[in-house]
Amino acid sequence: MQLIQKIKLFSPSFLIIISQGAIATVVVLIDFIFSKKLSLAQFGIWKQIFIFLNIFIPLMAFGIAEGFKYYIAKEKNNLSYFSNLLIFLISIVFFMFIVIGGLNLLHFFNIINIKSYYLVSFFFPLAFIAFIVNLSVRYVFINDNRINVHTKIILFFIPIPVLILLAYYFYNVISNDYFLYVGLLVYSILFGLPVFLLIKKSRVKLSISWFNIKTIQKMLYQGFPLYIATFVGLFCINIDKILVSYFENKETFAVFAAGAIEIPIFAMLSAAFSNNDYPKLVGHIQNNNAVEAKNIWLKTTLNVSYIIYPLILFLMIFSKQIIFFVYSKNFIGSVFYFQTYLLVGLFRNNFYGALMAASGNSKQVGYYSLILLILNITISYFLYNFIGVNGIVFGTLISTIIYTIIQLRHEKLVKRYILEFLMNKVIILLIILIMIAYFYL
Repeated sequence: MQLIQKIKLFSPSFLIIISQGAIATVVVLIDFIFSKKLSLAQFGIWKQIFIFLNIFIPLMAFGIAEGFKYYIAKEKNNLSYFSNLLIFLISIVFFMFIVIGGLNLLHFFNIINIKSYYLVSFFFPLAFIAFIVNLSVRYVFINDNRINVHTKIILFFIPIPVLILLAYYFYNVISNDYFLYVGLLVYSILFGLPVFLLIKKSRVKLSISWFNIKTIQKMLYQGFPLYIATFVGLFCINIDKILVSYFENKETFAVFAAGAIEIPIFAMLSAAFSNNDYPKLVGHIQNNNAVEAKNIWLKTTLNVSYIIYPLILFLMIFSKQIIFFVYSKNFIGSVFYFQTYLLVGLFRNNFYGALMAASGNSKQVGYYSLILLILNITISYFLYNFIGVNGIVFGTLISTIIYTIIQLRHEKLVKRYILEFLMNKVIILLIILIMIAYFYL
């Protein structure tokens, strides 16, 4: 009963989880359908393109969405930030189309070879602006405590990309030769279609007269270190796949990429609670009440873990069945990678740089993320040379543990984290059961 009451307190977070979980389901559905329709080599190409897209989007945003998030929490009555955000993003998209157009033209005349990216790359700017605007508008709804409206709009548009995927799977309306176009079209629609209604139903106002280069500079100055952290974080998540893609063939990469994934719902659960807490953390830190901000962060970490850890245990127990269902028995080698990455999920129970970001000290977040990147590359490459592909997964796990400890030490939270989180009876039991399942099932 007490746990149910706690969950009710976080209802906005659970609404975010519902909407982002629906989006994650569509992304998983793409892999599910592609793994059934395509060869291992073709599936490997799709995973390479998808990984590139996940790195490309935050790379080209330069952290402006994170800066936007900070300032709308700090200056709630200032309506000019979204217009400046959108103008900046449109400028970036215009630049992207010029560069991508040039690269495709050079490929056409056989001057360079961009391989699978020929023509397909024109979808990248669309996917970029769809994702970043969708994300930024979500911050507005969270700030205004209207996440219920946001969730309804997201769920309203979910059937459209699903129907496109089902039509591709069951009716062969599109040749398998165009599978990359299908995947990127679905991705762009998934994030892009709801944007227009989200903007209309939010309090944001669009006006070219609000354009102010200093406002854009403010957002970039605050967001750029977080951009480094986000980009480095994504690079760390994908560095294992980059290394395997470089050293191994496409079939090996396909099997590795299918298993060595962080379950999207973990990141979405963490982001949902963290984003919901963010305005509160900023408020407490602005009022010189860092202790209360830490209390909120620890409480959220515990509550998110009550959801994620049982889910990790369930997925660990049924990992083989899940891999065979989502992909096929050809992906039996993916099971070990999948199980090991579930252990990484133990540290996806909150944003560990939230307190630094909320205090405006985003440079520290970027600094620690660079440490993570160096650790991940060094340890993964070292272990790869000794035990092969398996070493790359262990490198990611080890570097994540070290990174978590470093951030907790910075916030002087190591002792409280051990006593109030790790020593919690439910958490201890769940961790023990997860480790038993990992080693013996």
